[in-house]
Amino acid sequence: MIIKLSYNLSEQTPFYEGLAKPKLVPIFHFSKGDKWNSFYFTTSNHAGTHVDAPNHFCPKGRPITDYGIDELIFAKPAILELPLGEAELITPDHLSGIHKLSRDSDALVIKSGFGQYRGLAPKTYVDDGPGFSCAAAEYLLRELPQLRVLAVDFISITSAAYVEQGCEAHRVFLGCSGQTRRAILLVEDLFAPEDLVELKKLYVIPIFFDGLDSAACTVFGEL
Repeated sequence: MIIKLSYNLSEQTPFYEGLAKPKLVPIFHFSKGDKWNSFYFTTSNHAGTHVDAPNHFCPKGRPITDYGIDELIFAKPAILELPLGEAELITPDHLSGIHKLSRDSDALVIKSGFGQYRGLAPKTYVDDGPGFSCAAAEYLLRELPQLRVLAVDFISITSAAYVEQGCEAHRVFLGCSGQTRRAILLVEDLFAPEDLVELKKLYVIPIFFDGLDSAACTVFGEL
């Protein structure tokens, strides 16, 4: 069975105040008497479910369009239940549960439960989300040596309450740090339903638009 683990983009997609939300503009439309529908749509490449590639933070890092399809399929995904509250900073202590996971895991889905706020309280979801500390990022890469993608059910690896910590965590994960040159991908704003407990495979399918550092993506899971 295949399930979708990403949100549809829409004009209601939660996003940061002051930045333009996704916008849909009809060029031709049946309602105007046209014989077909056609639209312009505009969006930040970091709105909605999206995948961060190294070039998001690393000037010489790979953009998402440089990745082959085989690099976006993950055969050994793991799921970590990690309940998180508003503006909670993830530290290594939060991640003790990863010792129960296989060290061969190539994908990690973090189920924090914070996704409930996406529909119930979008402002809280955007402004008060949890995020990673730099130390937690380094710890995760060290403990899961085969990891190639981290997917989280909150809006960003960076909590708005801890921007500097979040930026450093991004740099560690994306291979910009002087301490680690290993780069993984980051899927943010993932849909992780409550009953998701196991995955056989994970697929991350981005929009391949040349020039983008990162891109909106559709994520599928094989149960």
